[in-house]
Amino acid sequence: MLDATSVTERTIGRHKFGFLLVMAVILFLAVAACSSDQIPVDFALEDIDRSPETPIVIPLGEPLVIGVSSALTGPAAPRGQEYRDAVVMAVEQWKTQNGPMIGGHQIMVVSEDDGCTESDVTRLAAERLLKQPGLVGVLGPQCSAGAVRTEMIYADAGIVMISGSATSTNLAEDQQGDGFFFRTAYHNDSQGVLVGVYFSDPEFLGASSAYIVHDNETYGTDLALKAESFLVIADLQVTVTSVDRGTVDFSDLASEIAQANPDAMFFAGFNPEAILLLRQLRDAGWNGAYTSGDAVCGAANCEFLAALGDLAKGAAFSGCSPPLDAAFISQFTVVHGDEPTAAFVAQYHDAATILLNAVNSTAQPDGGALVIDPKSLRDAVSAATLPQGKSGNVAFDSAGDRASSSELENLEQFADQLGLVPCRIENGVIAYFN
Repeated sequence: MLDATSVTERTIGRHKFGFLLVMAVILFLAVAACSSDQIPVDFALEDIDRSPETPIVIPLGEPLVIGVSSALTGPAAPRGQEYRDAVVMAVEQWKTQNGPMIGGHQIMVVSEDDGCTESDVTRLAAERLLKQPGLVGVLGPQCSAGAVRTEMIYADAGIVMISGSATSTNLAEDQQGDGFFFRTAYHNDSQGVLVGVYFSDPEFLGASSAYIVHDNETYGTDLALKAESFLVIADLQVTVTSVDRGTVDFSDLASEIAQANPDAMFFAGFNPEAILLLRQLRDAGWNGAYTSGDAVCGAANCEFLAALGDLAKGAAFSGCSPPLDAAFISQFTVVHGDEPTAAFVAQYHDAATILLNAVNSTAQPDGGALVIDPKSLRDAVSAATLPQGKSGNVAFDSAGDRASSSELENLEQFADQLGLVPCRIENGVIAYFN
């Protein structure tokens, strides 16, 4: 098990599938109760005049809309549907604590299928959401590639976006526009620190050689780069290679890795590629330590474990869901129909809570209508704090990233300040590092 003190002293101190959608699928969820009653869909939504200087006006009797951009179909859908339902759950809990309406207006969640790594689909999802009357903010996109594609679209429209799962390192820092992008997720360089610790520390793997495989996507390429940099600092011999998203035959790569026989490997990508790669590596005779990032397995009963069974034994992941209490899991199951398995359910719950708090504090009544200044809402999100969020202590730095101490010294700080928790599979279940 990871020991926080040894992590500080030995390592961290040294660092002081493609699928095509004819039309994005729209799912409306009424959040008047924990139900998923669908509302009739208007496919003829018209453009709405939006900009950072144009007030958001919600007419008398019309609902206030929280948008969700996540994958609802395709290989990333199991996670995307959980993130959508984490938002639904958070909205319902917020209403219980603060009242069922904001300024006399019902709260409604509108979800759009964003395709995760399919950035063109994410763009279509953004365009649909921006045509939605009453939209005050968007939670998502789910994946880094989609966030890159849509940051400027939402910024030009003056719509706050808070992603709970897009982790590519410079998304917030390099954003264009007037700073409307935030995230409750950590970013990939923090994962890279944990990869360096786990691979190099003799108490854990004590590896001297490693392969890093990424999937040529925005998230995977960035995560691989960050992992490589920390492994090189730790004096490991590192080989970096790539595959394409949607690959199913890894036989050549598996043979290459088996012949090189590295002590460990790190896969920076998604399922099903992570599942197929491990299976074919074992078939090729490689028995080293298999590790991956947060997109592969996040919590109990994840698809990686369900697909591989005993073959998944010992696999480790640099980002898993923070441990969730029984009440949270029970309430999530009521909304979603099953327990959470994805890494960022808590982060999306926190993102929704922050957005609702900011809307509640900035919305101004005007003869029965609600009027929200986009920049005031952005500033309220930027200043928000959630000291006891489901993913830890949540606040934002000046770039819109999740704020943390300049130097994180142990795993408790990683978990509390970033919601970043490593885990591995032991005896068929998820085990957290201590």
